[in-house]
Amino acid sequence: MGTRIRIMDLEVDLLTEESLQREMTGYLENDHTNVVHLISLDYIDTYDKNELVQKVLERADMVLPGEKAILSAHHVDVLETGGMVVDYHSLLNLVKPLELAERTFYLILRNEKEAKAMYRYLTSHFPKENILGVYVSDGNVSEETLVNDINIKLPDIVLLSMDSTQQEEWLEKNKGKVNTKLCVVGGSILPLIIRDNAIIPMWIRRLHLSTLYQWIFRIPYSHFFRQRIFNRKMDDYNTKKKLRGNRK
Repeated sequence: MGTRIRIMDLEVDLLTEESLQREMTGYLENDHTNVVHLISLDYIDTYDKNELVQKVLERADMVLPGEKAILSAHHVDVLETGGMVVDYHSLLNLVKPLELAERTFYLILRNEKEAKAMYRYLTSHFPKENILGVYVSDGNVSEETLVNDINIKLPDIVLLSMDSTQQEEWLEKNKGKVNTKLCVVGGSILPLIIRDNAIIPMWIRRLHLSTLYQWIFRIPYSHFFRQRIFNRKMDDYNTKKKLRGNRK
């Protein structure tokens, strides 16, 4: 398939977009649920030592970089030029080759705000009728009802996004129960996607300030800004690792 690289205490798959297309084709044609995780800097920083997260990621079929920042120690610009998967955009590049526009989706999202934003985002790439259901995890629908609804509607792809480790807990309990070909887990990446595709208010457009607005809005999630954060965290991680080694 490709190779696995270690980023702090988590392992991430590094592969070309061609390899990703081949793997995803297989996932969407087999008869069991495959799981693909998209992880971010925030996810690594928060959960790299969490036992449940470690276990779930080890069992995953694929763990992909959801943003470029986490590949900063691996010459991300060179990787991108070489056609490697460096962020969530690579999945969108597969829309035509995999005929994803004909695939069906079920969304499990953390709140109503995220649900509205992701529904708007996905329906800009896929037909509305392909979104078979939207579940908000802070709502009143029971877990059993959700699983039954998924199995009645039989989506090709389930997009899973929840707070904390709820998405990993849900996956552990329900992966064997849901009838879907692919589960994409991206709770830490969705805020990036939403910020990258935020709607510009009409009054901003009328003032011809759209470019400035987008630049200011995206600063906290810009690659340059987050790369600097990653480098500091990586230095801190390596320092602590050396200290632990010296104590042995």
